[in-house]
Amino acid sequence: MKKIISSLLIVLIVLAPISFVSAEVDLSGTTKKEIYAAPEELLVDILNPYVTDAVQKECGDEVTWGLERVNNITLMVDHTGSKSKRWYEVSLTVKINNPNVKGDYWEFDTVTFDIDPKTYFGSSEVERKNINDVTVELTDYTHHHGTNDNK
Repeated sequence: MKKIISSLLIVLIVLAPISFVSAEVDLSGTTKKEIYAAPEELLVDILNPYVTDAVQKECGDEVTWGLERVNNITLMVDHTGSKSKRWYEVSLTVKINNPNVKGDYWEFDTVTFDIDPKTYFGSSEVERKNINDVTVELTDYTHHHGTNDNK
């Protein structure tokens, strides 16, 4: 019995450094990992240049911004014309950092866009041929901060 326990202990010590976790390695030697991303993260990454443009027009070129949260995504439908119009209204709260303000100071703003993807719910009646046909329009920019006395 003592020999069996000793043998098992030796086997465990020898196999302990071996990892049974696998990772895919491509030819360049880098490791690929799957990391969970929420749909909102993809949306914000796509809207990034539009948000950056809106923030810089409102607050100046020197400011930086980060996403605080996605407030809402609403499908809007207008049946008042001869042909119905559909678009998405997307509202984001962003935090703004102005390097000209003393200290670590963040201000919060809301940026709202209308997005017309030219297709809805994966419909086969697609009106667009590629992603460049999607239109993004800034419809509202709201500041949620007053004047900063730390300037």
